[in-house]
Amino acid sequence: MELGKLSLCVAILFSQCCHCLPTEHVTAVTVATTLQPLVTGEAVAPLAKRQPMRDYIINKDYAEAQAAKTRSSTSSEAPEAWLRTIYSTIPEIVTPTVIGGITFGAKPPKTTDGLEPWVSLKKDGSPKTIKPKMKDGKIKDGRPNYSTYFESVVTMTYSKEELKAHNMKEDEIFVHKESIPEDQTYVSLNPLIRCTPQFYHKKGLAKHESSEPICFPHEDQSLKLGKVHFLSWYTHYFTEGDDDQEQTVVEKVKIHFAYLKPLAQKKDMRKREIPNIPKVIPAENYETFQGDIPGTFFSSEWIPNVDGYYPIEVKEEWLKGKQFRLVFIGIQPESVSDEEYDILSGSGVTVQFAKGAVVSKTTKQDMAIQDAPRTGDDMYYIIMTMPTVVVLSVCFMYLFLYLKRNQRDVSKIKKPKRSRFGLHKNVPPEYDRLPRFNGDVRMNNMKSS
Repeated sequence: MELGKLSLCVAILFSQCCHCLPTEHVTAVTVATTLQPLVTGEAVAPLAKRQPMRDYIINKDYAEAQAAKTRSSTSSEAPEAWLRTIYSTIPEIVTPTVIGGITFGAKPPKTTDGLEPWVSLKKDGSPKTIKPKMKDGKIKDGRPNYSTYFESVVTMTYSKEELKAHNMKEDEIFVHKESIPEDQTYVSLNPLIRCTPQFYHKKGLAKHESSEPICFPHEDQSLKLGKVHFLSWYTHYFTEGDDDQEQTVVEKVKIHFAYLKPLAQKKDMRKREIPNIPKVIPAENYETFQGDIPGTFFSSEWIPNVDGYYPIEVKEEWLKGKQFRLVFIGIQPESVSDEEYDILSGSGVTVQFAKGAVVSKTTKQDMAIQDAPRTGDDMYYIIMTMPTVVVLSVCFMYLFLYLKRNQRDVSKIKKPKRSRFGLHKNVPPEYDRLPRFNGDVRMNNMKSS
């Protein structure tokens, strides 16, 4: 009877731990059912999966950020076209385009608060989205202020009849220079940061030259294969007209790429810069790649200067099988013809077109081969190789010493000199060993007496 009660208690505890029994009151019938012996070959019903205590709570911002990492940045999917009215009366359809993950010509929001994201550029010209934040009542990392860099100065002349100033003479002409803001009709569709003189950087070996009119990419930056980089320049740098007349900004520019030969300065073979040496040297042309200017392997079409940017996507055939190529990027304004344009003296920047870093990843098959235990004769060969090499080395050394036993001469080896402080039978008493104990002092005194 006691044994039966003990078995019943053990069965109840075991069923509660394994969650195999329902939570209602346990009866003897239920216990008896659970203690029925299993018949060989009889199918056993699978255990029901325990429901979790609560559902997982996923951070929406984190999930969106993780999805953005796996989403392609060069997707051709662009927002739908939208309609706007320019210059108050002219309707226009705007078709957005996506370049390098950046949407150009997107429909602006109806209301703005200064916290709208904008796109900046890294030193290599790759885009980087900036999200402004409000901190202590001030906007941090907001869109840059371009001040008066894009305003045009116009000279206005007025006569007394037009101005009707009471202090003007009848034949006097009043000359006034007025700043006119830039037309924002198409500039506002550009989400990229615009190049201004405040974003110029220093280039050259001593970093003493200005990069005008180019802001991005910086000098000696690496433009990787498979990524989109942007060339950005100051649009008002290229002007045309006489010095004594009004300067107007050119409407079109052209982009040129030219291979360069590395100079000794680039290879750190000269300690000081030698003057009168061109900093860029166009390399030979290739028949398959030839630009409009001698020494160039690529030339773009005439593009609007008002945009101030040009997307660069490195092609693998431009590298010609090499890991990287030194390239000079030049900008030709419309006011300079192809015959007059010199790529060495023109505006440009030196960069590297390079392949991306290649990361080798061990596959599952390679890992299985490495982890697989060695079997067969190969294992015995490895075990027998090491002791065999040791035995052969010892035998070779013994044989070598045996053959050279009569050719060894040790007569020139002298016996090392004995130190003058060492013990010797002829050493005077005053050079005897120093006493170490009090008994040694007494014995020395007795001997001396």
